[in-house]
Amino acid sequence: MLEAERAGAKALVVYMDSFPRNSEHWKTLRAIQADEAHNCALIGKLLEKAGVPYSHATGEFYEKAVAMKGPRQQVEFLVRGLKWAAKQFEEALPTLSPEARDTFVRMRDSHLRSIAACESLLSTLPR
Repeated sequence: MLEAERAGAKALVVYMDSFPRNSEHWKTLRAIQADEAHNCALIGKLLEKAGVPYSHATGEFYEKAVAMKGPRQQVEFLVRGLKWAAKQFEEALPTLSPEARDTFVRMRDSHLRSIAACESLLSTLPR
């Protein structure tokens, strides 16, 4: 999940270039990117606390994401990735310690908010 979150955070930096800096669309993506980067830190802290070494690699989502052309296609792809991640967080909940579960719930919820923000953004983009 850490590599997938890292891939999302990096892809969002690329996607932000599809919109004028500081436009509403750009700000929406920037807020989502900040959440993704924050989630990377949260997962890293959980792994460190558990004494589990982790990779600094970027997941395969990044290459697929940056291959998307055009703002609509990019945001649609992002929504699919966010939905996948939210599902992964949800499925992991029963197996986690209380602290990790609380963190995963917050990350799942941030993804659900990001999905809603992206769907709203999509409603303003031409087909």
